[in-house]
Amino acid sequence: MAKTKLPSLFSTRKMLYVLSVMSVFWCLSSGSVHAATTSSAPNTHTAPNTHTALSASSVHENQQADTPRIIAAGGSVTEIIYALGRGDWVVATDSTSMFPAAATEVTKLGYFRQLSTEGVLAQQPSLLLGASATGPEPMLEQVAKAGVDVHVYHVSKDIDGLSEMILDIGHRVSAVEKAEQLVTDLHRQVDVQQRQYSEAIASYASTGYPNTISALFVVANNDRGITVAGAKTVPQALFDTLGMTNIASDLNGYKLMDAESVLMRNPDVVFAAGHMLHGENALNSLCSHHAIAATFAGQHCLVKAMDSSIGLGLSPRFAIALKAVAEHGLRALSIKAADTPMLEPVSSQSAIQNGVIQEQAIQVSIAKSPIAESTGVDKSTKTDTQGMGRFE
Repeated sequence: MAKTKLPSLFSTRKMLYVLSVMSVFWCLSSGSVHAATTSSAPNTHTAPNTHTALSASSVHENQQADTPRIIAAGGSVTEIIYALGRGDWVVATDSTSMFPAAATEVTKLGYFRQLSTEGVLAQQPSLLLGASATGPEPMLEQVAKAGVDVHVYHVSKDIDGLSEMILDIGHRVSAVEKAEQLVTDLHRQVDVQQRQYSEAIASYASTGYPNTISALFVVANNDRGITVAGAKTVPQALFDTLGMTNIASDLNGYKLMDAESVLMRNPDVVFAAGHMLHGENALNSLCSHHAIAATFAGQHCLVKAMDSSIGLGLSPRFAIALKAVAEHGLRALSIKAADTPMLEPVSSQSAIQNGVIQEQAIQVSIAKSPIAESTGVDKSTKTDTQGMGRFE
């Protein structure tokens, strides 16, 4: 019995020993595998993150490369671009681009009629958008040959031309919907101003005095005389929209107008470009100007300063300019109505006497004029230069 049990006991102990050794080796090998897996895990997760970061960087660089670098030449063009929400694409503007305030912080390249090729190309633009007088022409040609997309807007100086320019700029700066909405709002605002002005002047119908207003827009005043806005200008469009008469409508653009012509056409209201007025007494001085003093506007000092950017430029704020013109015209109409005798008509003799007095006043004013020898309107002299500060 004992002899048969000894080998069995020995085999059991040996088997237990072998199992113990195997267990130890199995644990050691499992730990190594786990350690290897743990140490490799960060590498597995790090690679995708690095790839994502590099991809984002590449996309950002591509987006920057695709974003147009715009040079805006002319206050009206600059204002439209900002109104369409693309002001952050503008890298430089001209010296007349002062609205909105953000435009004043952008690099200035000088007057938009006298830009230099070197100054423009130094900004590395991809697009140059300019008002109709942007130049000179050789600069535009050289910039275009350098690969810049150049577009200058030769549009009519009225609300239709303004709308056309807004829509085209909207297309070029990928803001079509905003451009369409801006044009819709613009026409609605203008319609409101027209309706309100028409209703206001209609209230003067019972006074028996003509409810029409004659106006003049002065853009410069120097030794040669006053330079005024004629046909095909923004002031002409403002007056036409309200049904006012521009006494300089027989001129084209901005021209000199002699004292006799101003006095004989007798404007009811005068507007003056803000950039030409310097000092607190600038408006009063214009009221007493020898070409204006004897007119209805001069006698009642109905001279109003207007921001040049909206008075001379095709601004999206056209309706604001229209409101200022309408209010000034209604002021003149109220003075006319108040001064008109309603109880009895003016006799022929009184009319003659008044005419003589007015003619004498005109002759006195003409005598003081440095251009008294010149009569009529100077239609040949071009004066739309930088000194006038045009804001197209």
